[in-house]
Amino acid sequence: MNITNEMINEIRNKVDIVEVISKYVPLTQRGKNYFGVCPFHDDHSPSMSVSKEKQIFTCFSCGATGNVFTFIKDYEHIDFYDAVRLLGNQVGYNLGSARIIKNKNAEAYEIYEAACKFYQNNLNSALGKNALEYLTKRNIDKETIKKFKIGLSVSKTSLTDYLLSTGKKLKQLIDLGLSNENGTDVFVNRIMFPLNDLEGNIVAFSGRIYNTTDPSKYVNTKETIIFKKGTILYNYHNAKDLLKKNESIIVMEGFMDVIRSNTVGVTNCIATMGTALTKQNATLLKKTANNIILCFDGDKAGEEATTKAINIFKEIDVVPKVVRLEEELDPDEYVLKYGADKFKSKINNPESSIEFLMEQHKNSKNLTDIEDITKYINESLNDLLSIDDPVLIDLTINKLATEYKVDIDVLKSKYEKLKKFQKPKKEELITKQTKRISQQEVASRNLLFYMLKDEKIIDKVEKEISFFPNSEIRDLANQMIYYYRKFGTLKIADFISYIANSESELKLFNEIVNMNKPERYNDIEINDYIKVINDYPIKMKEKELQEKLKNEKDTKKQIEIVNELMSLKGVKQ
Repeated sequence: MNITNEMINEIRNKVDIVEVISKYVPLTQRGKNYFGVCPFHDDHSPSMSVSKEKQIFTCFSCGATGNVFTFIKDYEHIDFYDAVRLLGNQVGYNLGSARIIKNKNAEAYEIYEAACKFYQNNLNSALGKNALEYLTKRNIDKETIKKFKIGLSVSKTSLTDYLLSTGKKLKQLIDLGLSNENGTDVFVNRIMFPLNDLEGNIVAFSGRIYNTTDPSKYVNTKETIIFKKGTILYNYHNAKDLLKKNESIIVMEGFMDVIRSNTVGVTNCIATMGTALTKQNATLLKKTANNIILCFDGDKAGEEATTKAINIFKEIDVVPKVVRLEEELDPDEYVLKYGADKFKSKINNPESSIEFLMEQHKNSKNLTDIEDITKYINESLNDLLSIDDPVLIDLTINKLATEYKVDIDVLKSKYEKLKKFQKPKKEELITKQTKRISQQEVASRNLLFYMLKDEKIIDKVEKEISFFPNSEIRDLANQMIYYYRKFGTLKIADFISYIANSESELKLFNEIVNMNKPERYNDIEINDYIKVINDYPIKMKEKELQEKLKNEKDTKKQIEIVNELMSLKGVKQ
């Protein structure tokens, strides 16, 4: 069964947000709304309002806003779609392990699901004998093959022909990276590993050679409307269910590392698919697990990737642990060479980020040279600034003092000075974050606010706004317009479900919903907002030309710039 947007809305309409939230938080009715203590911040007086009419909740103190699903998601610390399943099961929808399908890309997901089954059938047929033997030699058993839906592409069967026979169009298959322009398969004679998005939908493949030589050992699906390599965390959809039982999540680089780890019982691992870990990935993992372990490849590139990942996690106040593998091996190779027990021992005894970073600093220094020793100690103390654990800080400073015979009070004094030095940077960051919002952004936000109040504004925005300068506002406006055109209405509670998996869009939408503006508007006001937005690119171009004119020395070019400026301002020449 697929969970569609319509089904999500049906479930939401069958439950009452007031009844659901009152099971978690006592609510008191005041007028049309209900009020209770907000569970999402340290609230001592009821600051959360629940609207029976709109079926949304809002905290007037911390700004938390959402519908019944997002409330349960945040309260229970579960995935949005797990919240849908939980409520769905309460009102008679037996969703079990149903897969999420967003209407916009439903057919693309269905095509990839069919392709995966086609490849699995190939592997399980007589054509798959050699590939199965190869996988067996690699210690990948039938249970693992089934769990990860491993399949096979062969020249004797055409996926393209099969999908065309089911009514699919060749252009669709080309756009999705499954077929070539001439109607042949992209993947031929390769063992096929399906790649899933965060919800478990198959969105791409990685094909590996097994009985031939080829300079490209692996070939991956090109980026498509449903496959963006940097957003994929391989095996996340499986691992997240185990993370309620496991305290840690292990981050690796490649999908084969994850598969190999699973064969020896290490199942709480995911992979970044060979790309650098992003802040978006890190933020998701922070919400998913209490402890994060980085187990990247043992080579120099893996070492550098580990350092970069630690710094990304630092930005969101997470201190991961680290596992380093000897002989430049990746986890897949390490298990095959040294066996499960030694690998598990590594995983169960990770080192702290500080230990790892200190070792990196040490490797680049001549520790018989006083200047290098000083640099090493200063770099190590600087790394401690991201640590909140006073015991770890104290032990590290003591270790440095003992190892290099430096007075411990000197090191503690140096550490305190470094801490003070950090404060101006944080204040600068706060100033930057709270800078005055530009006129065009105010106008853009106001328009989105009134799009929620009157559907006529949606039509007007679609016809008269060619481009929102702010990319986040632009993306949200496009989502709102698309949703309205698709479903004929734009209910706040339903739209929250639609964008629930995009943290940035949901945050911005909540800010728009909570804007302190009158419900009524007039046409002059709306037209003014549209004018401000449409004039913005012209003003930016004018500013650019004026700056160019100020620095231009050539008279002829100065005249050209002046003429362009006059043209922008509508002055006839």
